[in-house]
Amino acid sequence: MTSVHLCGLKKSFAGQIVIDNLDLTIESGSYVVLLGPSGCGKTTTLRMIAGLDTPATGKVVMNGNDVTRVAPRKRDVSMVFQNDGLYPHLTIEQTLRLSLQGRCAKSELEARLSDAVRIAGVGDLLGKLPRQLSGGESRRAALAATVAKKTAVRLLDEPLSGLDVAVRERLQRDILQWHQRVPGTTIHVTHDGSEAMRMADQIAVMDGGRIIQMGTPDQLYDQPQTIAVAKAIGTPTMNWLQAELVDGVIQMSEQSDVSSGSALRVAAPDGPVWVGVRPKAFHNSTAFDTSARGQGITIRAVIQDCRIVEESNEVIWLANGSRFLAVFARSGKGSKLSIGLSVGQELSLWVSAADLHVFSRVTEQRLKLGDVG
Repeated sequence: MTSVHLCGLKKSFAGQIVIDNLDLTIESGSYVVLLGPSGCGKTTTLRMIAGLDTPATGKVVMNGNDVTRVAPRKRDVSMVFQNDGLYPHLTIEQTLRLSLQGRCAKSELEARLSDAVRIAGVGDLLGKLPRQLSGGESRRAALAATVAKKTAVRLLDEPLSGLDVAVRERLQRDILQWHQRVPGTTIHVTHDGSEAMRMADQIAVMDGGRIIQMGTPDQLYDQPQTIAVAKAIGTPTMNWLQAELVDGVIQMSEQSDVSSGSALRVAAPDGPVWVGVRPKAFHNSTAFDTSARGQGITIRAVIQDCRIVEESNEVIWLANGSRFLAVFARSGKGSKLSIGLSVGQELSLWVSAADLHVFSRVTEQRLKLGDVG
C-alpha cells in the first residue's frame, strides 16, 4: 500500500487559481474523502495525483518518492471518472481486458478479470455495450476496471453522483467492502456530506483550492473549525442564530426569542458571532428539570410543521421570524405528532451549552466556548 503527500500544490487555468498552496497527507491504506462544493478544486487535486494534470509548483509524493513529473501509467494509480470512462464501441468485457493490457502477464489476466467481475458484480454485464447499461451498472463497470488493475492508489471522482438512493447506498457498501478486502489507498471526491460521513476514515474539506479542515467524520461533526465545514457536514444542516460577543459574553438580541440561563463566555475579541445548533441538539424544555439540566440557551418557538422521516420526527419551528429545524426520536407509531406536539403550538426549546457551535461572523472561524457562570 502507498501513502500520498501533496506538498504546496498550486494550479491555475486561464489565469484563475484553482489550487492554492494545497498540503495534504494521506496515510497508506486509508479511505480519504475530498469534500467540497463544485469549483473548489477536488477533481483537479485528484487529477494531479493521477498525473493527468501537472501542478505549477509543489510536489506529489508517493511512499517518499517524488512522482510530480512521472507519467500516469507509471504511478501505480487508477481512476474512476465521473462520466464512467467506458469505451462506447466495446463491450464491458472488452473494456476490462483492454484495461489490463501491459499491466500483468497473460497467465494472471484471467484471474484478475474473474476477481474484478465478482467484486464489482458485473457478471451479467460483460456482453453489453455502455449504452445498454443503467447509471448504476455503468458505475459498476467503471469500478470493475479499477478493481482489475489492482493499483496501490485508487481515485474515485464523484463515483455515486446522479444515482437513485437505493443504487447509491448499495454501491457505497460494495465500494467499502472492496476497499477493505483489497489492499490499497482510496481517495474519493464528492460534494455530498452524508456520503463522506458514511464512507471515509478521514474527510478533507476543501474550499477555494485549499484544505480547510481534515479529520475523522466524528471530529468534523463535533468540532467544525469554520462555518464552511459546519455547513458541509451534517444532515439535516445546522441551524444558525445571530448574536454579539460583549465583554466576552454571548448576548442575544433583546428582540430575540432566544435567551441564556447564565453568561456564556467565549475567549475571543468582542464582535458579531453566529451560534450554530445541530437539529438533533434541541430538547423540549418542559421535559427537563431546569435546576439539573446545566447551562445552555432557551428558544421560544411556534411549530409550523411536523413530519415523519424514518425513525425521527422533523419539526419546523418559527422564532422571531426565523425558521429552525429540530429532529426528535419518534416515541410511537402512526401519528406524525407522536412526540406530543401539534402545529401552531408554542413552547420552549432548550440546547445545552455543550451542543453550541460559536463562530466569528468576521473571520468565520470557530470560537471556544469557555466556562459559564
